[in-house]
This record gives sequence, structure tokens and C-alpha cells, in this order.
Amino acid sequence: MRADSPFRSAAATDTGMLRERNEDRYFIDAARGVFLVVDGVGGHAAGELAAQTAVEAIRETFAAHERRVPKSGDAARISACATERVRAAIAAANNRIFHLAAATPRAKAWRAS
Repeated sequence: MRADSPFRSAAATDTGMLRERNEDRYFIDAARGVFLVVDGVGGHAAGELAAQTAVEAIRETFAAHERRVPKSGDAARISACATERVRAAIAAANNRIFHLAAATPRAKAWRAS
């Protein structure tokens, strides 16, 4: 589903004053109205991997569900569909991170929000 918007978007991240690496990740698909920021929690094992995994899983889930989005019709139905897509995408990211962390000894304490 494409969203016509008068807004322009951009993203930037910063390591801050305490960290050597930036573990934050973002994804922008302005044409579809998707703006995602994932905070890889600094100081935890594999925070950057958890954040990147979340972005990839959410992006893939949105792409897989896009063909199910109603093109027109009842606004409540379209809104409910969008809500379910967001929930499914977050659940997919959570599940993927959980399974990767369980299978990767270095990543037992993966953290992303």
C-alpha cells in the first residue's frame, strides 16, 4: 500500500559520548509510510546484531504481508489491517532474535528495543 505524503524523511544516528560503536538501526520506506528505528542496546552482547535482525525481520514481514492490504474500502478495516501488520512484524522480529540468541553462544544477551 502506497502512502502519498507531503512529508520528507531522513535519518541519522550517533554513538553518543559513552560508546565506541553505534548499535542503532533504521529503515525508511516513505512511499509506503514505514519509518522504523531500532535501538541496539549498547553494552549488551550483540546489540547491533539484534537491531539489524529486527530491521530485517520487520522489513521482510511487511513485504510478505503487503499483498494482503486492502487497496480501498472501509477505513476501519484498512486501519485494523495496518495494526495487525505492525504486530506481526514486531512478533517476527522478536521471535527471530530469540531463536538466534538461543543458537549463538556469544549472543545470549542480545538486546534491542
